[in-house]
Amino acid sequence: MLGSCRMLVKETAVRIWLPSASGLLGAVLLGGVACSPVSPLDGVDSEGSGGTGQGGDGDLNVDKTPPGAVVDDPRLDNGIPLREEVCDSTGNCTCLRLALLGTLNTAADDKDTSAFQDWLNDNSGGTATVEMVTTKPDVNAEFLESYDILIVANVNGWTFSESEKAAVAEWSARGGGIVSLTGFESTQAEAADTSQLIAFAGLGYTGTTNADFAANNGQSVPVYYQGANVDLKNCLAWTGSSDAIITTPIQFLPQTGTMADLTFELDYVGAYVGWGVTGSAEATVLATDPTSGKNMAMATEVNGAGRVLAFGDEWIVFANQWEPTGNPHNLQEDEYNICYAPAQGGQEAFFHSVRSLYQTKQFWYNAITWVAPPNECHFVVQDIDVVIR
Repeated sequence: MLGSCRMLVKETAVRIWLPSASGLLGAVLLGGVACSPVSPLDGVDSEGSGGTGQGGDGDLNVDKTPPGAVVDDPRLDNGIPLREEVCDSTGNCTCLRLALLGTLNTAADDKDTSAFQDWLNDNSGGTATVEMVTTKPDVNAEFLESYDILIVANVNGWTFSESEKAAVAEWSARGGGIVSLTGFESTQAEAADTSQLIAFAGLGYTGTTNADFAANNGQSVPVYYQGANVDLKNCLAWTGSSDAIITTPIQFLPQTGTMADLTFELDYVGAYVGWGVTGSAEATVLATDPTSGKNMAMATEVNGAGRVLAFGDEWIVFANQWEPTGNPHNLQEDEYNICYAPAQGGQEAFFHSVRSLYQTKQFWYNAITWVAPPNECHFVVQDIDVVIR
């Protein structure tokens, strides 16, 4: 967790290239390490405004696994081919290829995804490439052959044929990975639209009714820090922003075996009236909504090959789920301010916020590295908010 000592280690990470707002290509960090001692607000200035520490200020250290090194992945025993690094004539190399299907457009009032996109663009530590596919493609075998992972985002209005769905199922049976999100538009049709490409794995979405919206009381659900028993939910509301505090804290259940990588160092993320996730008996429930009782995150492995993760909300790409804005609502640096954490055991003092209480970046690192097929890209990166297993 954020308060633990983190040693610089060498492990798997993923670099994703995305078009930035300026049209240039940038790299995506989906993995990182941190060096202790650190504060969850390291890089935030003395007045509490968001600083540059929220995204890996340290130098990037790259140390590729030597040729012929053993990659420990049980799927290799099932005949799934190892994704090897391939370099083009200009020296650009990649093992993993990702496609983000749809857009990150949302109907939410505060739909700033800049923190997510900046993190994707500015922090790199591996060899994977991603393409933003904002117009529905012909999802056939040829299209899928170009990718190892699909991220299914806002695909509202997209209709996939039975042959396209079958092609995705066959592609996944050869090791392809999928991460799906929903809730971008909050319409009844959205659940069905987003479920199309994950139904083959026994996963889907139930949708949300007006009654669900009326009954939402996520703001009353407590948030605890590293297993303590003090409710810090009010610490999510800094001056200048109250968006994080209206979310429901979705707590992940620690897993074992291969699923352990999905919940490693992951406690909470925030969601706002998320869609329920459904799954077959073979699927694993990772998190539930404490107000509705609906499953919010489920994952499954397909034929010991492909992996699919379904999450029932889109707020995990919002800026207000990544870093605080404004100032702590109470600046008292004493025991009377429950949001103030004094220095202890090498941990610097800090004010609790969405950054310390939600582990959104860790969610993304875990998700991408878990669904990724076996690959030989091993790098060291530095990001103070992500711990590598």
